Amino acid sequence: MSRSTKPWIMGVLCITVMMTAVSSTVLAELKIGYIRPQYVFSKYEPYKAAQKELEKYEKEKVAELQKSSDKFQLEVQDAEKRALLMSEEMIQKKREELQKTRESLDKQYDDLYRQPDGLLMKKQTELLQPIINRINEVLMKIGKDEGYDFIFDAEGPVLYANEKYDISDYLLEEIQKDIPSK
Repeated sequence: MSRSTKPWIMGVLCITVMMTAVSSTVLAELKIGYIRPQYVFSKYEPYKAAQKELEKYEKEKVAELQKSSDKFQLEVQDAEKRALLMSEEMIQKKREELQKTRESLDKQYDDLYRQPDGLLMKKQTELLQPIINRINEVLMKIGKDEGYDFIFDAEGPVLYANEKYDISDYLLEEIQKDIPSK
């Protein structure tokens, strides 16, 4: 190593040591907490009730779709049985009719599941968004009132979290204050 690089390396080393000392002091003053959303949801009655209502809605829609699909299958079977007695023109007309029915069924399925603004997503938003908004509101209040610098989602990309920083039960206590006693 040359004499001119030695002071430069020593300067970088001193700065690194100073930065580490300053950052460990700053980190010691941080207040950090985390929550486990799935745990909170599993214990929060309004969320569980909304989930049940959403499942009931989905079952009803699926039953309607299944009924339409069964009816379509019967129409296809009936058309196959009658095909021998039909003219080519009548067969073509029936195929077009069945194709439109098939497309309608596909659209109903897409409207329920595949569209980002589909019926199921709309219902989920309608039922769950007010609950999630309330949980977030209480979480923000806890963060401010208790002086947290950060509150993380432990089910997200956190690789390790000491349980002493888990505030999920505290959040549950606070959001359940809104629920009338039975």
